[in-house]
Amino acid sequence: MATAFNVELSMSESPDRAQARAADAFTAPASAVGLRLTKRGAGELTYRPLVQWPFLLVLWRNLTGEKMTVKFEPVAGGATHVTITGAVARAKHLLATDPGHWTDALDGSAV
Repeated sequence: MATAFNVELSMSESPDRAQARAADAFTAPASAVGLRLTKRGAGELTYRPLVQWPFLLVLWRNLTGEKMTVKFEPVAGGATHVTITGAVARAKHLLATDPGHWTDALDGSAV
């Protein structure tokens, strides 16, 4: 089963700019925890398991609930509060819960 995680970050940019930058910047960090960007919404990015061989592994990862959602909320002063929630394989949990793993890509700071 996937193990849940939650990380909160702050960025000095507006939510729209922060989301656009995060969509590109999170490619490598998300891949490191076994996820890829699948959907862009208003104030939200959605990640699902990487497509790989064997395909049954991808199916298993979807069934166990591996996923990630990144939400962007405005804060006073034009800054953005970023909340990363999701669930990953137990072996990737320590990496996913490390705020530095995500802030290094964004040049943000942990809350």
